[in-house]
Amino acid sequence: MTKLSIIIPVYDVDDYLNECLDSILSQSFTDFEVICVNDGSTDNSLEILNKYKEKDNRIVVINKSNERSGVARNYGLQIARGEYVYFADADDILIKDALNIIVKAADEKQTDILIFGAYSYYDGKKRKGGYSADKLPKKYLNKVFSYKDIKSRIFKFPSTAWTKLYRRDFLLKYNIRFQEIRAGQDQLLFFHSMIKAERIALLPKNLYLYRKNRAGSVTAHKKKQNYSPIYVFEAIEKLLKDEGVFEEYKWIFVNGYFSKATSWLGKFREDIKSGYFEEYIKLLHHIQEEYPFGWWLYFSPEIKDSYFKLKLKQFVAKKFRFMLK
Repeated sequence: MTKLSIIIPVYDVDDYLNECLDSILSQSFTDFEVICVNDGSTDNSLEILNKYKEKDNRIVVINKSNERSGVARNYGLQIARGEYVYFADADDILIKDALNIIVKAADEKQTDILIFGAYSYYDGKKRKGGYSADKLPKKYLNKVFSYKDIKSRIFKFPSTAWTKLYRRDFLLKYNIRFQEIRAGQDQLLFFHSMIKAERIALLPKNLYLYRKNRAGSVTAHKKKQNYSPIYVFEAIEKLLKDEGVFEEYKWIFVNGYFSKATSWLGKFREDIKSGYFEEYIKLLHHIQEEYPFGWWLYFSPEIKDSYFKLKLKQFVAKKFRFMLK
């Protein structure tokens, strides 16, 4: 059996793809396959992939029409053969010896999920940021823990797929997959895996370079322009109910993901904001009716509200709820 499957969705990244693949193929650890899923690229990405495939038989190239990275990652997982699975982005970079470090740690601790840190990467310079190892919750360092130990603290851990090494059999056993939406695809996989894992461990090292604000990437847009937080809320709500664990997670789930949807409302592109606002209000009414126990009962957003006004209204609603307890 191949020890590790590295799955990379590829879409119009010909300026960065060589650097990403070189960082993988130069690793000291060598027992891996690299499943590159070309997701309908319109630039030279496919040609680059095929050239690397000719030089290294560990590279598998799948060419398909564009269906977004969630679909591409799920396709890669479907054909992966490794004991472990790692999801990288095609414009990012692995630190030297990263694979050897994470596979060794996962073997030693027999983990379902191994979580580590990443540098933010701006203009060729690495910096500590929101995904840095020093942001990992120190309470869980130097121990193996399970979903039972983290229920109210689930959002203390990074939700990104590229800060985790997964045991493939674990993902397959529980049918854990990416959500097939434009952005935020890893939220469903994150939440599903973290409420199922029996063995989770932290590795307090930064082993990945996450390229920030790349032109053309979904995260580069300063103004939000899709409905991802609403779709994520709906998918995780269904997941928790299907799994019969909604009562255990409902407060942190509703609070966390509705707060995200609210944040996006304040950052949305003005010319298409009305559509998002309409769906957001439907979500708010659903939450107020189904979960009449939180700050959202006292929250009245308006379409013209700025990001800061929404944060203020949210703060006031939380204070009011607290006073009524």
